Amino acid sequence: MKYLTIDTTTKVTALALAEGGQLVSEGFLHTSKTHSERIIPMLDQLLSAADWSLQDLEMIGVVRGPGSFTGIRIGIATAQGLAQVLNLPLVAVVSLDALAWAGKGRTEDIVPILDARKNEWYTARYHWRSGAERADCLTPPQAMATEQWLDYLRGLNCSICFVGDAAGKAKERIEEVLGERAVILPDYISLPRGAYAAQAVWERWKEIGEGELVEPYYIRFSEAEVNWAKKEEARRNGKDE
Repeated sequence: MKYLTIDTTTKVTALALAEGGQLVSEGFLHTSKTHSERIIPMLDQLLSAADWSLQDLEMIGVVRGPGSFTGIRIGIATAQGLAQVLNLPLVAVVSLDALAWAGKGRTEDIVPILDARKNEWYTARYHWRSGAERADCLTPPQAMATEQWLDYLRGLNCSICFVGDAAGKAKERIEEVLGERAVILPDYISLPRGAYAAQAVWERWKEIGEGELVEPYYIRFSEAEVNWAKKEEARRNGKDE
């Protein structure tokens, strides 16, 4: 089965073409351009390099969050549009689950951390058992204050491998809290990659064997939603008075 995966949940645009879980080609761009400017030209280049056409695709995979609210929407909208036009099944995976593939083969617990702003991370905790086809999720995805999460990890009796777009930025603080128990992978491994999404999507496809309804996975409300809720609450309170 030939398929495309799309990950625009961070500032990285990460696309991949794969067949039966085997990576064929991938694109990675971490520039000032927006996802909407990068995604179609990158897809054209990947298809051309692989000598594939859109009609060769048999499935579309997309990373549905958590991450950038705008990026999530762009990725899902693009994937849904392609799936509808090409009449293909659509499969979605969680960004943190995909990032756990950066630690495949490692013995430490794998902890993706994505910048959620407001001194918070989108995060989870995984562990790869020997011979496993996917990582075990030990702590489910959540938005957590950075210091609260580090304090939790400090209480664990294990080494921890950090991946994600916040790992490099927080390197000094992580090492200050966890010392030698912390392993921080370099950007070329820890940032979202098409290869990671391709593996995660393939495992998801093997699990469900059909397309699914895809919705954004935000974890928390956007700033606009929070402000709207505050205004609604103030309006209701004003009426009550």
